Amino acid sequence: MTPHEELGALAADLGDDEVRVLVLVGRRLLVGQRSYGRLDVQGNARDWRAEAAEELLDGCVYLACETMRRGRVEP
Repeated sequence: MTPHEELGALAADLGDDEVRVLVLVGRRLLVGQRSYGRLDVQGNARDWRAEAAEELLDGCVYLACETMRRGRVEP
């Protein structure tokens, strides 16, 4: 089974909200593809763990800023 066929089979068994999550991830992949070209996991020498850690930390900063903006800072 090709990856496209496997994705279609998985999507057929998922609920609408679960498929929406996959669509969001797919859209992010397309944004990355436009910036960096097609994903090549084996051929890319990036440190994926370090990249993920940096992105997660950035996300924490963004969430904290939004929380502060909305006045939801709790002790």
